[in-house]
Formats: sequence, structure tokens, C-alpha cells
Amino acid sequence: MQMKSIMLVETRKLILVVICLITFNFSIVAQEKSTEKSITITAEQAQLLQKNEEAVKEWIEELQTPGVVTSVDQMTFSKEAMRLINEPAYRAEVYKDVYTYEHVKESLQKSEFQKAIWQLINMYPENKEHILQYIYAYDKVIPSDKLVVGAFYTYAFFDPKITTIENGKPNIYRPDIFEDYLRRTKEIVSYIAYFREQEAKKVQN
Repeated sequence: MQMKSIMLVETRKLILVVICLITFNFSIVAQEKSTEKSITITAEQAQLLQKNEEAVKEWIEELQTPGVVTSVDQMTFSKEAMRLINEPAYRAEVYKDVYTYEHVKESLQKSEFQKAIWQLINMYPENKEHILQYIYAYDKVIPSDKLVVGAFYTYAFFDPKITTIENGKPNIYRPDIFEDYLRRTKEIVSYIAYFREQEAKKVQN
């Protein structure tokens, strides 16, 4: 239980940082006791903040983007997917026989959110309530269903339990395991939709 609490704290801290970066407005205006107050920043500071905000937005977009996108006649791979294809040592490092909350915690501390979500998909449905709680916590910043789908389509294709790499492409030799992970992913996404509905009802009431 202590490990789960630590993970939740890490998740909330990282989400808070992201929220602060995204919501920062360069022409900050505060209203206090009917007196308008503004904060003036230099052009250099504005440029730096804008650069940081753009980097955060790009990072959030990456988190939602699947590592593998398939079409009728081709597959497109993200930078992380290409690393999993081209670096056997990295691939061996990423995939474990058994995943633990310690692995998830390490990924969160490195801001490797897709990897952390993939690890949670592997652990699901054990400790189902806690895992869903961690994942849904991201919904305040990132659509957590997209985060889950992105993680699945980034890491499932390269899991040595599921695929071999042949000519730079994943060849699925255990479609049954792939389908099991896909089923878990769909179930988690359906719970996220349910949680959103419940929150919407609370707001209406």
C-alpha cells in the first residue's frame, strides 16, 4: 500500500507541474480588491516561457500518439518504436517477465508516462481499482483514454512475448497474447468513459 501511495503522489506532482506550465499566461493579469494588477516580463522571459509551453504541448501530443500507426500498405513508427526495433538491448531492458509498482514508479520519475501506462496494462486487472485510479488521474491534463491506447500501440507490438523483429518490422507470433492486452486496453478505456459520465452527472446535479 505504501508503494501505491508513493506512486499516486508522484503522479499528482507531475500532473500539477504540467497544469502550471500549460495554464501560464504571458500577459498575467490578477484582480485583487477591485484593483487590476499585471506582471510585466521581459522579451527574453516571454520567449523562454513560450518555448517551454510549446515543448510541453508537443510532449503531451507525443503521449497521445501511438508508436505504431498502420494503414493498408504500410506501418509508421514513432521515435520510441524505432528504438525498440533497432536497439535489442533497450528492448530487453523495457520488457519484463513480471511488472511491479516499483517499475511504474521509476517510469513516472523519469516522465516516461507511456511506458508507465504499458506497465499498468500488464498488471491489470490485478489491483484493478488502484490501477484505474492512477490512469484516470491523468484525465485532468491529458485524455487518459488516448494515453492508454497510445501506450498499447507503442509497446504491445514489440513485446518479445508477442513478436519477433524481422526486417525492421514486428512479426506477431502470439496473437492470443496481443488480443489479451487489447482486451485489457479496451476495458480500461470503457472505465474511463464511465468515470467521465459519472463526473458529468455530479456537475449537473
